[in-house]
Amino acid sequence: MKKSSALIKWTAVFYSLFLVLGSCKKSNDLPAITGEIFPTPVSNQISQSMVDSLRVRGANVYSGTTPPIVNGIYFMHPDSCIYDNSPSNFAGTIFTDYKFRFTNQNNTSFTLNVEQKAIPAGTLSTTPVSTYISGSGNNFSIFVLRTISPGGIQVQQFNVLSGTMTAGGIQNLQNTLYVRSKGSDPGHTYPAAGTVRVFVTGVPGLAATSATF
Repeated sequence: MKKSSALIKWTAVFYSLFLVLGSCKKSNDLPAITGEIFPTPVSNQISQSMVDSLRVRGANVYSGTTPPIVNGIYFMHPDSCIYDNSPSNFAGTIFTDYKFRFTNQNNTSFTLNVEQKAIPAGTLSTTPVSTYISGSGNNFSIFVLRTISPGGIQVQQFNVLSGTMTAGGIQNLQNTLYVRSKGSDPGHTYPAAGTVRVFVTGVPGLAATSATF
């Protein structure tokens, strides 16, 4: 009887331990809850997996529903690529400079107008389909959705413009390209869907304010 009672006791202990360990493993297998909040227009267009994917590649993506006012003109010089997962891999390459003009920011609808001009050529980027902003404190991210058709290839892409507002301009301005989808491209002339390229302002890290666009 004593042996039988001891066996029953240790069986109960083992079973209890199994349940505890099993519960811990199940909890650890659940997706992490970040607690991040993005404005509804932003979260309607992007997923947490997209945000995580960009961050893993060195992009700054700021959540929050109280972004700073970013209206103004900013000069991105030099424009350096620090990450590129496409076969061409332009990481380490300096590209043409850009000026960005942000206007009409509305922190109720989280909208603003974004214009982007190549310097010195003076060519303007395609007008966005939509632009929304998130952020808090002095940090912000602008989500610029464009549809373009280089060589007749239908492409949908995001540019995520992120940085920290300062008195002299935008500190650590990043321009992250994310190719969301691409139509038929037999010659592989345009980067594939899923391509991420991260561009940053050069050594000073400051996209200074400018009086002219």
